[in-house]
Amino acid sequence: MTKKKIDVRDPAFDRLKGIGVEALEAERQSLLSEAEEIVTRSEDTLSADDEERFERLENDLGFIAHVQEQRARMIELAQDPRNVERGSIGDDPKRGLTVRDNAMRTLERSVKDHILPEDAAGTVEALLKNDDEQSFTARWAVATGSPEYRSAFAKLVQDPDHGHLLWTAAESDAFREVDAVRKMQNRGMLEGGPTTGGYMVPLSLDPAIMLTSGGSTNSLRQISRVVQTPTNSWTGITSAGVTAEWKAEAVEVADASPTLANPVIPVYKADAFVPFSFELEQDAVNLLAELQKLLIDGAEQLSNTAYSLGTGSGQPTGLITALTGTSSVVNSGGTEAFIAADLYSLQNALPPRFQANASWAASLGILNQARQFESGNGSLKFPSLQTVPATLLGRPVAEISNMDSTINPAVGEDNYLVVYGEFSNFVIVDRIGTTLELVPHLVGANRRPTGERGALLWWRTGSDVVVDNAFRMLKVTTS
Repeated sequence: MTKKKIDVRDPAFDRLKGIGVEALEAERQSLLSEAEEIVTRSEDTLSADDEERFERLENDLGFIAHVQEQRARMIELAQDPRNVERGSIGDDPKRGLTVRDNAMRTLERSVKDHILPEDAAGTVEALLKNDDEQSFTARWAVATGSPEYRSAFAKLVQDPDHGHLLWTAAESDAFREVDAVRKMQNRGMLEGGPTTGGYMVPLSLDPAIMLTSGGSTNSLRQISRVVQTPTNSWTGITSAGVTAEWKAEAVEVADASPTLANPVIPVYKADAFVPFSFELEQDAVNLLAELQKLLIDGAEQLSNTAYSLGTGSGQPTGLITALTGTSSVVNSGGTEAFIAADLYSLQNALPPRFQANASWAASLGILNQARQFESGNGSLKFPSLQTVPATLLGRPVAEISNMDSTINPAVGEDNYLVVYGEFSNFVIVDRIGTTLELVPHLVGANRRPTGERGALLWWRTGSDVVVDNAFRMLKVTTS
């Protein structure tokens, strides 16, 4: 049987998830026997009915394998002593579950209910594995990921003044748990906690999680190293590497100690404001879902520019900004122009240790110019740029819309056209624990209500290059 992508919306998946361990294995053996029977009685080809049934069997066996893998993973986590914590938010001693167990269950339920994409849930799961901030990540995931908190939050958004009066007992409890997590930060248990105002957004609304989705249009997020942190900065470790050597017998070895660096990338506050009318509040079937789309899109559009060109002062340090003025800059061989030879020069200039995982990045305008470069006989120099996905000189290509796309010889300036390198050395940092402030009434120029409310989402993110030598950037200077 070939392994297929799991469709969690298939009703058969829910049915198989509810079967016990022994019954599930019995179901698997039964399906295998039926599949073998179909193959045995067919000679060269399957009949239409057998082919349809065989495909269903293959699908169900894929579901069973996925469920068994999930259960094995949960058992592995439960048996790890590092995951045993008692008396914290999200623990369920009666059922022998730790806060991390409940966090994993929260993620599984959110994916099943189509509230959280699988890749976003994977981001949180990766955070849980490395959670050393007094289990804040697990507590945050359990509290903000509960369906009761999401519904309580939705009622607040729809009516900031009186929404809490409509809460059920379960929604009130869920809100208190999230508030306890927020106060945990404010008491200084974690560095850089939020202010006392606003509400923590539900897990599915947090840009630090949702912008990891495969639907993101930010190419830098797709090719760079993206990390999450519950504090106000991320600290890494970089090194130029260890130097090995050949030595004769009984000769003292050299000191090969690497020089270690500790790059620190701070996170900066960004916000997105969405006004919405009383009428929309009444008429929208799912106002929270619509706000989610708008706020996440606003966050992504703002971040796109910062990750490329951010100054590092009050905003992330962009890729181009970080490399400008460093030894990673390679000057064009053309006269105030971008030429085909520049691409060979740029690739050749990157040290060998970074070549294997290197990628190209440029704007669409520059990529289209490279697509038109021709050899002496009129054939394309880089035909692989025409394919999807595109490659250039054997390496993948990413489109970064905020990079320079044209060269104006009439204006004296430096144009940074193409970056080539190992992009795991450009780090994007997202701080989890996003806050939403609700403005009950917006007013017009004469200070009278306009019949609108406002939702102000604010979050924190940062970026920077941690190893300059892992990149080469092409510069064309005009005078």
